Amino acid sequence: MKRPAGPARVALAAIGWAWTPIATCLAVVAIVLASTTGSSVLQQIVTTSEIYLIVVVGLYIFVGNSGVLSFGHLGFMAFGAYTSALLTIPVEQKHFLLPALPHFLASANLATVPAALIGGAVAMLAAFVVALPLMRLNGIAAGIGTFAFLIIVYVVVNNWNAVTRGEQTMLGVPLDTTMTGVMWWACSAIIVAYLFQESRVGLRLRATREDEPAARAIGIGVFRERTLAFALSAFWVGVGGALYGHLLGAFSAQAFYLPLTFLTFAMLVIGGINSLTGAVVGTIAVSTVTQLLLRVERGVTLFSVHFTAPNGTEQIVLAIFMLAILILRPAGITGGRELRWPFTLLSRRAEGGAAAGAPEDVSPIASSPAAE
Repeated sequence: MKRPAGPARVALAAIGWAWTPIATCLAVVAIVLASTTGSSVLQQIVTTSEIYLIVVVGLYIFVGNSGVLSFGHLGFMAFGAYTSALLTIPVEQKHFLLPALPHFLASANLATVPAALIGGAVAMLAAFVVALPLMRLNGIAAGIGTFAFLIIVYVVVNNWNAVTRGEQTMLGVPLDTTMTGVMWWACSAIIVAYLFQESRVGLRLRATREDEPAARAIGIGVFRERTLAFALSAFWVGVGGALYGHLLGAFSAQAFYLPLTFLTFAMLVIGGINSLTGAVVGTIAVSTVTQLLLRVERGVTLFSVHFTAPNGTEQIVLAIFMLAILILRPAGITGGRELRWPFTLLSRRAEGGAAAGAPEDVSPIASSPAAE
């Protein structure tokens, strides 16, 4: 077989390197395009799943690369949702709903996109502050510390009546989130997450995850690398929170607390906590299973027999699913691996790199840099 010319080889190498974000983004686009002709209910489900994908990818940026568990990222989602809401609710409504709101917020009236970006920036700024104590912790201490942060955010939001309406529902948020719009946000999050994991910062951070004492011995600043990942992660979770708020139109602090924390973490663990592909696959798999179970809870007819599952079946089955994954496949569905460029075999033959008669690996999944 004729060996590809120089430019062709460079193009193939570039596509091969970027195949993980390309393939995962194509999967997201394909799901959205397949849903455009569906019912409004289906489109609402797909839009919600896309927002979950943004949050899970954001969670992966920190947890997957650092190996430090965080149960407090939904606090950043609340930051993004409330910030975007305060910037986009019509001024007249804010005067009625939040009469004690500071003037610079009471007079603000932005579009959804800049408000979502500001919401992500506010979440990132909060992450830098929170990182000062938390990024010095390891193991269970770090998990407990991040969970304490989530509780603090929940309590503050529930009692800051002048800004968040306290325990009352935040109303009047423009319903600007669309399925196609969220698709572009989700693809952007995937691309940024991949660029980060392939960057020098991402490589150094994974080194601290694999062997922290050795990483410190060669001069890697564990605190610095974790803080950068934590802040970038918080930005995307905050953006996801902003989009979620504009999808719901009305929400309270409970929307960003324990149930959604468990759901998003389950998505990451089930898919594969150590790979970006795992974050995407886990979100799609859990979203699909969850919606099927919810439909069964509402009642389905199969072969003229009507089935109705008890309330709570969805949470129970999801918990069992997660336990099964942890026991049978601890690295998740993808095994902590990324998607491999599917034409590797053709490229090897073209370059004459494969030994005559030697078996070649044609698996569509390749080890991520983290797994290697």
